[in-house]
Amino acid sequence: MTTAITSAPEGDGALSTTRPGTPMIGPYSINQMDDFYTAIPTGEVKPSGIMNLAQRLYIAERCPAGAKVVDICCGRGLQLPTLYRYAPGLQQYVGLDLAAGNIAEARARIAHLDAHYGLQRFPIEFVECDVSDPWPTAAVGDGFDVAVYTSALEHLPRELAIASLQHAAAALRPGGVLYLSTPETPGLAPRPLQYRVHVYEWNSAELEPILAECGLVVQEKVGLLPPSPDETSAALAEEFGEGARTWYQRLRETVSPALLDTVAAAAVPRAATEMLYVCRRPA
Repeated sequence: MTTAITSAPEGDGALSTTRPGTPMIGPYSINQMDDFYTAIPTGEVKPSGIMNLAQRLYIAERCPAGAKVVDICCGRGLQLPTLYRYAPGLQQYVGLDLAAGNIAEARARIAHLDAHYGLQRFPIEFVECDVSDPWPTAAVGDGFDVAVYTSALEHLPRELAIASLQHAAAALRPGGVLYLSTPETPGLAPRPLQYRVHVYEWNSAELEPILAECGLVVQEKVGLLPPSPDETSAALAEEFGEGARTWYQRLRETVSPALLDTVAAAAVPRAATEMLYVCRRPA
């Protein structure tokens, strides 16, 4: 098998103010999350890296054989290693990204994976495009069974983010699933950002009605990062009783927060500061 890359027109790159009070060139932030695959072997283990690994595993383990997958804002291809390992029977993987440099990194990752496994496990295509614009018809084809949209929605201005969700929902086959992760940031819009590299951050109260308008049903919410230890402890006790508080406090004494944080957040998604939404397009 071979990988392919096609191009779609880019934006005009005009000066935009997309963060409160922060001017930047163009409407997007293309800052990428650290590559945890390279960080961990050198001894750098961060909560954000474990969170990212956890959501990639969650998605890959739920991709059925024969599924056609689109990776929205695929970046450097961080979803691909877990797909190679846990979902080798995919029909096809299509990665969409605005930046040619990101796609180049993803292609280099594929070369490494192909060398490790001895073959390319499923057909792969990349499309350089703005996901808030209509998606190229040739890339969408007859639609997708799985859409992956992780840690990227917050890098788009609000209206463009909504447009990208509309395109994602339209590209899903009936019964298809969207895995969407983004920070859970409290307050009214435009709310203060948790991370300066972001453009616009969401919360469930604002995002879930948008998903419904796109024709998607939220079936599951998985916490990815927790609030402060005290808040996490209180949320666990309220949800599961005082034994859960004791359990968590003991784990904090024996397990690195980098490893514990994502596990704790998964138990109490209502308190999480980063969320994975599992959304389905009704059949």
